[in-house]
Amino acid sequence: MKLFRKSDFLIIAFVFMILLVIFLIINIGNNGSNFVVKLDGKEILELKNPGSYEIKNTDGKLLTIVHFDGKFVWVSDSSCPLKICEKTGKVSKGGKIICVPNKIVIETKKTQELQTW
Repeated sequence: MKLFRKSDFLIIAFVFMILLVIFLIINIGNNGSNFVVKLDGKEILELKNPGSYEIKNTDGKLLTIVHFDGKFVWVSDSSCPLKICEKTGKVSKGGKIICVPNKIVIETKKTQELQTW
C-alpha cells in the first residue's frame, strides 16, 4: 500500500505554488519603505531618501538623530533619559520606534487606513 499517490503530489505542488505567488505579491510591492516621523502626533518629516536627520522641537532643542539607509531606520542619539529608542535598533517596514519622553514616533508611512467595523 502506497502512502502517497500521484494526485497527492500534484495537490501539494499546487498549494505550494499558490503560497509562493501570494508571498511574491506581498513582498514585491514593498521594496522601498517610506517612514514618517511624528512629533506630538503631527507628521513633521517623511524619510524617503537615505541619510541622517536631526529632529528638533519647536524651541530648536535637538531631540533625536534618526538615520535611514533606504530600508532600515534607527535612532543613534536621543536626549531622553533611558535611551529606549536607541536600544530599539534598526527597524524595517511594519516596525515602530517610540520615544515617550520626547513624544516622537517613527513608523512606516501608511497609504490608506483600513476600518474593519
